[in-house]
Amino acid sequence: MTLPSPPITSEPYKVVPIHHHRELIDQCIALINSEWPRSYTARLWSLESSKETLPTSFVLTTTNGKDETIVLAHAKLSPIPADREAVFVESVVVTQERRGQGIGRLLMQEVEKHCFHKLHLKKIYLSTIDQEAFYAKLGYKLCSAINIFGSRPTLNKSTKKIWMSKIGNS
Repeated sequence: MTLPSPPITSEPYKVVPIHHHRELIDQCIALINSEWPRSYTARLWSLESSKETLPTSFVLTTTNGKDETIVLAHAKLSPIPADREAVFVESVVVTQERRGQGIGRLLMQEVEKHCFHKLHLKKIYLSTIDQEAFYAKLGYKLCSAINIFGSRPTLNKSTKKIWMSKIGNS
């Protein structure tokens, strides 16, 4: 499989943890809520829980002509209590007008670097409803549903979700 070519643009992109750039939280909340509406307070609580270990929320940003930072994408990484060597990518969203330009791929590459090289995790899990082809191009493989909420053996068996995983290079 070939990966899509990088976006054709001169814009500088940065992927940064939201806890280092709290001034971007309102933009991030608006982006996430454009895809999955929830209360401002719930989103704020989730983003403010971001830290160096887990959970961590990343944003992919660029600057406009006025040197203002613009949030183009977001990803949230959550711990899996039953598997300390793995992480669950809870959400990935790219602003509607920038989809199909390689933004999601850039964000996921940085997420993977963080998980595999900084946190030294062995596996990344995610679930998707409609982006299986996107994640497959990034090397994710279909897997069984996992328990992301605790150590009990009960699995999340949502019929809409497709579960995928990627193993890091050790």
